Amino acid sequence: MGSILIKNGFIVDPKQNIKKELDILIENGVIKKIDKDIQPFPGCEIIDATNCIVSPSFVDIHVHFRDPGQTYKEDLYTGSLSAVAGGYTTVVCMPNTIPALDEPSLVRYIVEKGEEIGLCRVLPAAAITKGREGKKLTEMSLLKEAGAVYFTDDGAPVMDAHVMRKAMEFAGSIGSFVADHCEDLNLSQDGVAHEGEISAALGLPPLPPEAEDTMVARDCVLSLHTGMPVHICHVSTKVAVEVITWAKAMGAPVTAEVTPHHLYLTDEEWLDFDCKAKVSPPLREHEDIEALRWALASGIIDFVATDHAPHAHQEKMLEHQHCPPGMIGLQFSLPIILELVRKDYFDIFRAIEVLSTKPAERIGIDPPQIKEGVKAELTVFDPTESWEVTEEVIKSKSKNTPLIGRKLIGKVKYTFYNGKIVFKD
Repeated sequence: MGSILIKNGFIVDPKQNIKKELDILIENGVIKKIDKDIQPFPGCEIIDATNCIVSPSFVDIHVHFRDPGQTYKEDLYTGSLSAVAGGYTTVVCMPNTIPALDEPSLVRYIVEKGEEIGLCRVLPAAAITKGREGKKLTEMSLLKEAGAVYFTDDGAPVMDAHVMRKAMEFAGSIGSFVADHCEDLNLSQDGVAHEGEISAALGLPPLPPEAEDTMVARDCVLSLHTGMPVHICHVSTKVAVEVITWAKAMGAPVTAEVTPHHLYLTDEEWLDFDCKAKVSPPLREHEDIEALRWALASGIIDFVATDHAPHAHQEKMLEHQHCPPGMIGLQFSLPIILELVRKDYFDIFRAIEVLSTKPAERIGIDPPQIKEGVKAELTVFDPTESWEVTEEVIKSKSKNTPLIGRKLIGKVKYTFYNGKIVFKD
């Protein structure tokens, strides 16, 4: 692998409590030395990180790579390319594949194929119930042994409270946890957009926020009474934030994530009837976004997860009732979080926590760290570089994002995984 010297970068590592300008010498993939003014030597590759931040690489516990069964949308290779281009070196794939990841052999397939590709660490989440039908629990112990890091029927809520309680208890008893897509289908029905002024004005089928709020409340109460952990996926409403705040204050082992798009985009994206705005849960109103931002700043929401959800162009061209919900997000997470730093919601330490440290800890892996003696697993990014989102810069097979044509600030320059450069801008 040789030697690489990262010069003049500003290191930010919450686990090591580092926030200062230092050089990093990497030899044969391992961080050999961290110090001021390390001198280059013959044969050493030099990366000039002037004006850049060097941080531990990012961790996303909620992505859709569509393998097996829908690889025309994305596959483990193109998904991995998207991840490392966004600064991520660990991702957790959702089980809403075809077939669902509800058997140990399918879980092992994800692990082994991810290792074969070798761009980043690809970990699977397994289904809570067989076929994600919400009825019969999967063999969680066997799925965990095969490599599943947690359990979710993501994309589908576990509607039956008794099934959800049993799932929490069993997952917790084997040292794992369940994560829920909180949506009461009896309330959401055929809703497309957030129930509010925009959906009413456009005549879009409304999706009321209480469809999320009531299920978040149910899961928090179950966690409180069982003492077992639950993770709330893609929180999107101000009321859900208040419920999670209450649950944590009561001592329930609840954690929560928020997506970049719910921190950045509102239901106004629907004004041109573009189905790229269709996500689940839906884009909300400004006051919801404000609540989510402050919840992330305070730790009520624990970290960011992209819910990277690729769909084919022709699918997103369908009528709003028929097109699938979801948008891609791996390459846009960093600049959206950096905007919140610039707007003083939180500092760069918290930004790296929510992108790297906290999600890693939630799934029980050692967070990437910048310290001597470990394999280099880090991201070099320019926090001030402006770039335009175009289809050409998107590494995913799918281009389903409302951000195309917009300028973002904050650009990943290098991503290191397992001691190697896996992305270079």
